[in-house]
Amino acid sequence: MRRTDEPAFARLYLHLFASAACVLPVASYVLTAFGWRPGDIGVGTALLALAGTLSSPAWGRLDDRTDWAPRAAVLGASAAAVATGLTLGRLPHPATWLGLALFGAAEGPLDALLTTRVLGSRRHAGRLGSVRAFGSLGWVVGLGLAAAVLTLWPDHAEWVLFAAALAAVSAPRSWGSREAPPYTGPPAGRRLWEGVPVRPVLGVLAFTAGTSFAISAVVQFTAGWAHRELAAGPFLALAPIALSAALELPAFRYVDRLARGSSPLLLVVLAGPPIALATFALAAFPSSVVMLAVQPLIGLTFALLFVGQSRMLGEAVPADRQSSAQTLGSALSTGCAGLLAGTVGGQLADAVGYGGLFAALGVVSLAGTVPGVVLLSLRARVRVR
Repeated sequence: MRRTDEPAFARLYLHLFASAACVLPVASYVLTAFGWRPGDIGVGTALLALAGTLSSPAWGRLDDRTDWAPRAAVLGASAAAVATGLTLGRLPHPATWLGLALFGAAEGPLDALLTTRVLGSRRHAGRLGSVRAFGSLGWVVGLGLAAAVLTLWPDHAEWVLFAAALAAVSAPRSWGSREAPPYTGPPAGRRLWEGVPVRPVLGVLAFTAGTSFAISAVVQFTAGWAHRELAAGPFLALAPIALSAALELPAFRYVDRLARGSSPLLLVVLAGPPIALATFALAAFPSSVVMLAVQPLIGLTFALLFVGQSRMLGEAVPADRQSSAQTLGSALSTGCAGLLAGTVGGQLADAVGYGGLFAALGVVSLAGTVPGVVLLSLRARVRVR
């Protein structure tokens, strides 16, 4: 694992999530302002997620062997954000899709790489949620920055991307140093891919996929839905996402306490019902009041899912391959979920409206808890015997 530069954790989370908040949840609003249809927006957000999915495992394997991979990813994300801002509205849609894909390829692994460093810290390993809460604070800061830019310069929505680049390049440079010998690959005579912890990661994701999909779709489409269906301005359209992130601050502390006496699988199972209730409410009662009222449920879901999945991966994979496991897990959960949410969600919203999309998300999130409930029940029966 890693021996981290402890004081840098808070600022790293703050800056990197502020940068991501200026792109991921805001992209649908920005592209709507440029006249894009939901289907075209979905393609852009899907490419962003796909690029992160494909690149994250490579970044993780690189980080298991070096100390400079995260810094290179930060610089790459900043450059991609600037390039996208310069081409949006000036070149055809494919140019913007490419820029979003490049941003996703560089930004996608950063959360997982930082999570690996926290789990490798003797001081903070037991406080993963509390430390990750600074990322939620950064998310709020980034959304506020994005809303301010969109309000002050409504004719230059692409300037939000420049704000994202500035937030990223101003992050601390130190990500800590290696505490244990680096992973050197599989034994001689074995294929390189055999060192990738695919099987244990897929075993964890079998319990998190449904909730991850629902969370990704809500983040991607809430701002665009509010802007189009509720005629919301920048601050109101982004307020739900900011409120949800702010509520994650106390939620993460609560989940940390819960995690000390509970299995990570229980946290993952508990994450499903709140997001299901939230999306059913949005489908049945679409309004600004309901949009804001369900944010505590969304914030609680994310805190439970993040801590539960991260700790399940930490238990399933050896210490010298944690970066590979966390980035692969993030790519296959957040990345693939984002890809499906962008493509399937966008087409579904085009076909049956946003209400139909939200209702479908509720069903998916509940269905996703079934494997975890079954396994917890089997474990309980074994203990009774």
